[in-house]
Amino acid sequence: MNSRPIWQLEVLGKPRLVGPGGQVVRLEGGTLAVLTYVALEGPTPRSRLAGLLWPDTLEGAARNNLVHLIRRLNRACGEVILRADDAVGLSEHLWVDAPALLAGEAPGTWTGGPLLDGVEFDDRPDLADWLLMWRERLDAVRAGRLAAAASQQEDAGDLAGALATATRLLDLNGVSEEAHRRVMRLHYLAGDRGAALAAFERCRSVLQREFGTEPLPETLALAREIERGVPPAPAAPVRPRIPLSVLRPPSLIGREAEWARMEDAWAAGQFIVLAGEGGLGKSRLARDFAASKGDVVELEGRPGDALVPYSTTTRSLRRLLARAPQLTLDPWMRTSLSRLLPELLDGTAGPPEDPDQHLHAAIHQVFQAGLTEVSAVVYDDLHLADPASIEAMFVLLSSAFPLGQPGRVPRLIATARPGELPAATAEVFAQLARAGMGVRLDLTPLGAAAVTQLLQDLEVSAVRALGPQLARFTGGNPLFVLETVKHLIENPRADGGLPVAARVSQLIEGRLARLSPAALGTARGAAVLQSDVRIELVAAVLGAPLLDTAAAWEELEAAQVMDGERFSHDLVQETVLAGLPHAVRRLLNRSAARVLEREGASAARVARHWLEGGDDEKAAPHLLAAAEQAQRQGRLREAAAFCEQAADLFERFGRADEAFEAIYAAMRLSVEVSYQAELQRLGERLSALARTATQHARAYEARMHRLYEQRDWPGLEALSGATLNRAEEVNDRPLQAVCHEALAAVTLFSGRLDEARHHLSRLGQLGAELDDLRLRALTHLGLGRVEGLGQRRAALAHFEQALALYADVAGDPTGRVAALVKLAVTWHELGLALPALDAARRAEEVLGTLDADSYYQLAGAHSTFLAEHALGNSSAALATVRRALALHGQHQEWWRSVLHLDLAQVYLTVGAVELARAEVRAVAERADLQPPDEPRRLLLEAQTLTRRGERADAVFAAALAHPITRLNPYEHARLLIARGPTLPARQALLDAQAALQLAQAAELGGVQVAALTRRAQAHLALGDLHQAVQDSASARQLCDTFTPELPLGEVMRTHAAALDALGDPQAAQAHEAAQAWLQHAAQQVPEEFRTGFLAAHGQAGVPGPPSPDAAPSGAPQEDAGAYRG
Repeated sequence: MNSRPIWQLEVLGKPRLVGPGGQVVRLEGGTLAVLTYVALEGPTPRSRLAGLLWPDTLEGAARNNLVHLIRRLNRACGEVILRADDAVGLSEHLWVDAPALLAGEAPGTWTGGPLLDGVEFDDRPDLADWLLMWRERLDAVRAGRLAAAASQQEDAGDLAGALATATRLLDLNGVSEEAHRRVMRLHYLAGDRGAALAAFERCRSVLQREFGTEPLPETLALAREIERGVPPAPAAPVRPRIPLSVLRPPSLIGREAEWARMEDAWAAGQFIVLAGEGGLGKSRLARDFAASKGDVVELEGRPGDALVPYSTTTRSLRRLLARAPQLTLDPWMRTSLSRLLPELLDGTAGPPEDPDQHLHAAIHQVFQAGLTEVSAVVYDDLHLADPASIEAMFVLLSSAFPLGQPGRVPRLIATARPGELPAATAEVFAQLARAGMGVRLDLTPLGAAAVTQLLQDLEVSAVRALGPQLARFTGGNPLFVLETVKHLIENPRADGGLPVAARVSQLIEGRLARLSPAALGTARGAAVLQSDVRIELVAAVLGAPLLDTAAAWEELEAAQVMDGERFSHDLVQETVLAGLPHAVRRLLNRSAARVLEREGASAARVARHWLEGGDDEKAAPHLLAAAEQAQRQGRLREAAAFCEQAADLFERFGRADEAFEAIYAAMRLSVEVSYQAELQRLGERLSALARTATQHARAYEARMHRLYEQRDWPGLEALSGATLNRAEEVNDRPLQAVCHEALAAVTLFSGRLDEARHHLSRLGQLGAELDDLRLRALTHLGLGRVEGLGQRRAALAHFEQALALYADVAGDPTGRVAALVKLAVTWHELGLALPALDAARRAEEVLGTLDADSYYQLAGAHSTFLAEHALGNSSAALATVRRALALHGQHQEWWRSVLHLDLAQVYLTVGAVELARAEVRAVAERADLQPPDEPRRLLLEAQTLTRRGERADAVFAAALAHPITRLNPYEHARLLIARGPTLPARQALLDAQAALQLAQAAELGGVQVAALTRRAQAHLALGDLHQAVQDSASARQLCDTFTPELPLGEVMRTHAAALDALGDPQAAQAHEAAQAWLQHAAQQVPEEFRTGFLAAHGQAGVPGPPSPDAAPSGAPQEDAGAYRG
């Protein structure tokens, strides 16, 4: 048996395969690639090799090509060189020089050429990047071997041999300052000062040419020593030990003022944000302060979090649940949190498909229960957190303020870099500060006195006197001070001065340069992964053995590069990334993408790694998957952005159809987020990308949405009809559905109800044919609006059915909002304010899961206003409208006009007639209401005129003649009720009777109360006292079930006046009850309006016709909108 392999494969330098008799076997590119890959990576699956060698070939054909390649090689050699079992491996009789170099064997390999010298794989990108990475890795190993050999030769006194080895080392890496310094020193020790200085000039020239920088401080110091003739220090000194006081200074210096302000904020239960650039000591201050208060839990944002919704919150939840294993989650909490924590599922069902309105409540519960007996939470690097987690934190803080109450969420201290703070996060901080719930403290650099005190605290004698100089050199940045001190300990200067580095990052680079190749590679892999770095993941990305990576990790921790599974500081990570060669960085990102894809990581994170790896085409499908994930989590703006990004990539690679579909998806999402500008731009892109008849037809959809926004009903009807014809020609049923939806809206607004029913019927048929729950839900929403004009109860049934269907539609939270808003408005019109408020609040909860302020928030605010106002809470109603109008970025401007009408209504209620008049006038001037809202504007205009004592006959006449009024018993009856006090009693009686008939037929309980009250007032004016008492008593009794369309006080005063006129002894008690209502209702009115409210409702008496036949020019009238105390 041979004692050594009989075949030799040389891949360092010019590659060749040499047989036992010295014969050389010619190797082609593919064969050479397989041999080298398997030699360095070990046995490799066939699919992996086939994909590398034939990336553009179908897998089956590529695997077949690989089989033929292996057979040809083995046949040429006359024996098996490559084994092809489950994995492809090398014969045990083959020796390869590269693995021998890695193992420290065969010193002759140390001076060989680069890996596969002269060989390139430009047509195989992944293989080309793999080759570049291994060239760098092997060069680093060879450099380490040569450096060690040179040091041994120098220690043995063999300066000539050491110089020859050092020269080979410099040839290997001509930009290594350490190699240049070794050559300089050896020339000088050999007595050749001129050669040493010439070597320095070569070093300076290379660095200036390659990087545009000067040599490091230690290189310049060595050159000065050579010039002065000072014997240089011996090579390879033992690295001095860094004292613990430098690794973590024992005292917090120079932050006394910030500490005092934190004490004030702590006492107030405020959220504390410590802001400042990297290295200023934010984390140290936060941790020390929190630790002084008791038990502390640390959470953090990490690089890469911003790409994935709720990624920061997910990590925090896992940490809290691990900290409190005894915590029992209620079923609803487990369901809500399972979207973020799949491990909570019991296996019987998957996570919810839609954004869960209970998610924030579940997060709150876990934070509250998981932080029992914790005094403070330190939230580090909050600027890295994703927007969804920031929103969840804002909800948490808003609901738990003041922080630190017993049994509630503890106090929270966060750190952030202001320059890297997203605008949305900065706005959240600003809102907290404006509300008095938070305080931001901006940290500044330390002054010279504080730096001097810090140096005294370190107990390092060599730096105690350098305070003023270090303060100037580092700008007072504490981290830079400590890094400089570490450098001075490891590289002491003979003159006791400071290094001359232009940046402290150069000092960090020097520390990284002293790492072993394995440790540096591990740090690079961790830096590329960015977030949730685990040793197993890093090993997989590097393709390195797990135990080798673990050993390298220990070296990184000892060198203060890593701290557990995080970098010791963000600046260290940034320096590692900055020093990563472009080709290697791309390769590591592609490897990370593959590993994370296997790990089931979020699509957005995988896409980012493909993008940074330079494989944009592979990133595009992952961006679409990221859009779907974002949409399911209610992150509509993020979803639209992912779709557009994917479309850009598809378009670049000539995949026009996929680009069109991605832009189409972005357009549909933009309908839910923001209209006008986005729709116009996306519509133009769709038109430019359209190639087929179907695509050209679909491109019109964006224009249809814009016409709807612009209230161009004739234009919308014409375009929708034409597009419907095209959609039918190409059998595009989804587009047909869009057209029928638009046509149903147009015909409804114009009062053509039969046509609207036809289009909704077709919409429902298409929904059934396509098995599309969303279309079926839209059908019920439309039918609810059409049928609900006459019968609100029928509308309720349709809206409830739509809501049930939307519960099963993934990724359409705004559909649920639409159904809930319509339910709330319908309950309100039926006179049932409590169910209305419940539906409105449920809509608010769903809206709270979205990442964009869409017009649905305006619609939701309107429905909430109606319920709050009906229940007599003017303060809450006014605040709801003002909050909604303060939102920015929404379109569908008519919703703003609707909210301004809400303002007018509440202003009338509280007696601010001139403010109401201004709001109504402004809406009239804008003229942007939808047709169904026009009767309400006219009603409020008429009420404003009558409250000012002016005639409103023409306005009432116009409102009653409006086409929608004739179809809508609710608006029709309200107009008749509002007109009553302006008419002679006999005419008012007729209006009241007509309103009552409309209300009874449509089951409008609140309107029935108002109609009975108006009829009682008319009977009272006509002297029919018994009928007045009977009607007012009936109205009063109905108030036990329904919320009246008139203020409850007016109903009560009308009944008291009727009893009084009849001489009934219960009149006094009725008057007392009315007065008690007034006092209670006044407490629900903002203080600024309370006097006007009392005047309007306390001194108005009983509004109604003053005489049987007189026709007053105008009469004082209370708000005919719903109001109940």
